Amino acid sequence: MASGVVLIRLGLVAALCLGVEVRAEDGGGAWLAVARIASEEDGALLERVRGQSSDLPVELRAMPGPSLDGPPQAQWRSAVALADAHQARAVLWFQRSGSELRVHFAEPGSRHLFVRTAKLEGRPGALEWSAGAEAVALVVRSALRAVEAGTPLGEVVEAVAPPVPVLEPESGPVVVPPELWTYPPASKDSRSLRWQVLVGGLAALDGYTDSGHQGLLIGSGWEFPSARLRLLLSLSLARMLPDGRTDVKLEQYSGGLWLDFPLLERGSLRWGLGAGAGLLLFGRSTESYFQGIQAAKPRFIPALLVGPDTSLRWSFSRLLALELSVAADAAVGRPELGYSENGNFVPRNQGWAIRPRASLALVLLP
Repeated sequence: MASGVVLIRLGLVAALCLGVEVRAEDGGGAWLAVARIASEEDGALLERVRGQSSDLPVELRAMPGPSLDGPPQAQWRSAVALADAHQARAVLWFQRSGSELRVHFAEPGSRHLFVRTAKLEGRPGALEWSAGAEAVALVVRSALRAVEAGTPLGEVVEAVAPPVPVLEPESGPVVVPPELWTYPPASKDSRSLRWQVLVGGLAALDGYTDSGHQGLLIGSGWEFPSARLRLLLSLSLARMLPDGRTDVKLEQYSGGLWLDFPLLERGSLRWGLGAGAGLLLFGRSTESYFQGIQAAKPRFIPALLVGPDTSLRWSFSRLLALELSVAADAAVGRPELGYSENGNFVPRNQGWAIRPRASLALVLLP
């Protein structure tokens, strides 16, 4: 009906209004870690690390140049010099040998050096390479989190020789792709506030029919490090409720604010728990097949929708994620469907006070 179309348009306008991206103020506590990028593969690995560490208050900056090769002490001196030159708290570099990749993570301030070896086969973009790259990114994420917590990983470098000047790239052919030289000074994932929008479907058991109702779900909101606030709008498919004497057409629309808090954030997974409240709107129209039954005029009936929900989100890329939500909504003021027969009200559908609901949505995280 026309009212449903109007509600959808209002919902899209509200989602777009919430979509104004709010950026955190500069200098919001992010610290700097630099990565020596000596090849195209190093750049691809750094991007994986950025994706896995997007929730940490750290800026990962690419520093193209020759690899930090040589004896361990020479590598350490070069890392210290690189950190001093850019006022960085940590230095990251990679060394590839066949199918083995050595990940080096140094924190000059505490003189800790963390080294791990991972198996990395194939070339960037291949399936086997992607699996190994994700493992490398998780290792670096653990090292970054340890530095943030003040308990760096690795061994203490006992003998520290005087730092040597940072080696600059040699003239001649450069093996580093040009795009690696143009990284912005700060990664956008260092923001403490992120906007998101979601589109998906929902199903709920409402008691009016055995199969409940199904519909479209859209939403938009902001995600803070410690909480998430969203506006969720839903539009159900119209259901016909026949009983042999009358046909009732029932539509349901809802809109409200939901707040949740992360219980678990590990890698690409986020599990949250929260609650929300909003308005549930019932659209009802009745058709009678008997003269003695008086059909009510079509009308909209508002009700209060409130209840808890929990959600599990899996980010399969830097910008996209799938989210499954389960909720138990209480419908306060829901209508009791029936008809008037010879001046008496005869009930036929009452609906449930508590309505289990599940939804699956695609989430965009710009």
